[in-house]
Amino acid sequence: MAGPKGQRYGAKSGLREGAPGMIRDRLKRLAHEALGRAFDERDASRIRVYTAPWIIDGDGVAIPDGAVVFDADGYVLASGAASDILVDFRWAQRAELGGILLPGLVNAHAQLELGAVDEALPGGLGLRRKLRALREIRRATDELDPTSREAAIRLAVRQSVAAGNAIVGDRTDSLRAVPAMAREGLYGCVFHEIREFSARRAAKAIAAAAVDRARIVPWPEGIRYRLAPHSLYSTADGVMKDLFSRALEAGAVTAVRLAEAEEEMDFLSAEGAGKALIEAASTFLEEFVPPGTDPLSYLEELGGLNERVMLVHMNTATRSMVRKASAAGSPLVLTPRSALHDSGKLPPLVSFLEEGCRIALGTDSPASAPDGSVLREAAELHSAFPEVPAMVLLKAAMQGGADALGIDSVGSFEPGSAPGLLHVDTDGFVPNDPCGWLLRAGTPDLNWLMRPAPPGEVRAA
Repeated sequence: MAGPKGQRYGAKSGLREGAPGMIRDRLKRLAHEALGRAFDERDASRIRVYTAPWIIDGDGVAIPDGAVVFDADGYVLASGAASDILVDFRWAQRAELGGILLPGLVNAHAQLELGAVDEALPGGLGLRRKLRALREIRRATDELDPTSREAAIRLAVRQSVAAGNAIVGDRTDSLRAVPAMAREGLYGCVFHEIREFSARRAAKAIAAAAVDRARIVPWPEGIRYRLAPHSLYSTADGVMKDLFSRALEAGAVTAVRLAEAEEEMDFLSAEGAGKALIEAASTFLEEFVPPGTDPLSYLEELGGLNERVMLVHMNTATRSMVRKASAAGSPLVLTPRSALHDSGKLPPLVSFLEEGCRIALGTDSPASAPDGSVLREAAELHSAFPEVPAMVLLKAAMQGGADALGIDSVGSFEPGSAPGLLHVDTDGFVPNDPCGWLLRAGTPDLNWLMRPAPPGEVRAA
C-alpha cells in the first residue's frame, strides 16, 4: 500500500509457490500489523533507515536519493524517496551511506557441489565432450577424501555469498552442498537431478534420492528440496512426465536443461546423434526413438512447458520456440558466460525480451564460468546487447531469479520482503546511470549490510 507520502508500505506474502489464498492473506495482514506496531511503538532499536544517492530496487526502479527501511528481523517496512521516508521514520535509527544500495542477488542456476573444480574446462568442447569431461570431474570429486571435498564445497558456497547471492537454485547429484549452504546462510532451492534414460534405472535413482534427502536431519530452514530431470537427453520421458506432474500438483517449481547446444537438436531428430549424446551423459540406453521435433515441442508433449518449470540455458532457441515459451509463461534461466565458453555464442536475449519472456540468470558450474556472480552474467549480456537497458538485466539478476524460483520474499525492496541489503561504495562518485555503472564497473565490491531472512516453505514437491 502507499504510505503517507506515496512511498511503498505494506507487505507481500513471500510464499508465491503454491501458497493457498488464506495463508497469503493472513501473512499480508500480519505484515501490515507489524508496520502498524512499528509506528505505534517507535522503538528505534528495532528500526533502521538506510539512505544512499541511489537505491536500485530489483523490480526495475532506480531511486535517486533513496531510502529503504528494515526492521531488526530483516524485513522491509518501506522504500522510496529519502525526503519522504525520513519524515515518517524520523524517530528510527539512520545509516547515511554513499554509493548504491540494492537487494541481494539471485543465482537461479548454480552447481555448488563442483566447488572442487580449480580451473575451467577448455572452451569450445561441444556438449558431448563437455558431458564426458564433467563425468570425470564428478568421479574425481567422489574420490576426494571427505574433509577436502567438504572444504572445497564450503569455499564455493562462501564465494557465492561474497558475490552477493541471497538465493541460489542449486543443481545437484549428491546434496553435498546443503550442509554448507545451511552453515553459511545461503538459501534457495536444491534441484536433485535424475539422469537416467532407462525407466527402470530412473526409478532406482528416485529411490536413492529419497534416501539422500532423508539423511539430512533436520532439513535446513530456508532451503527447498525439489526433484528435477537433468535434461531431455539424459532422463527417461516417463520419468520427466512424472516429475513435471508432481511439481504441478504440489504448486512447486522444478527445472530442466533445454536447448543447451546444437547437439540437442540433432538428438531429437537423428538416431545416431541421439545415441551418442545419451551415452555421453553417462546413462544407460535401452530404447530411444527420436521424436523428430524441437526441444520445446517435445517438452510440451511431456507436460513440462508451463510456468512451474524453469528452462535452463535456451542457447539455441529459435524464434518459434521463444514464442511458445512466452505463451506458456515458462521462466528462462540464461547462463551467458557458460554459453560463450562452450560455444562462443550467446542466447538470443533480444528475442526473449521482444516476446515478453520471463528472464532470470545463473552461473552454471565452475567448469565453464569463473565465479558465482550473476552480476557478471548481466555485465556479459550488457556488453553484447548494449541496446538492452541495464536495469532490465539487473532485474533479471534480482527479481527475475526470485520469480523463476517461486520465492518472492527476495529480489526487491517490496515491503514485507526480506531480501538482504547490499552496498556498493563508489568512492564518492555519484553515477548518472547507476545500473549501467554497476555493469561496467568490472567487479565492484559488494558488501552485505544485512543478510536475507530464510524464505518460508509452503509444500514439498
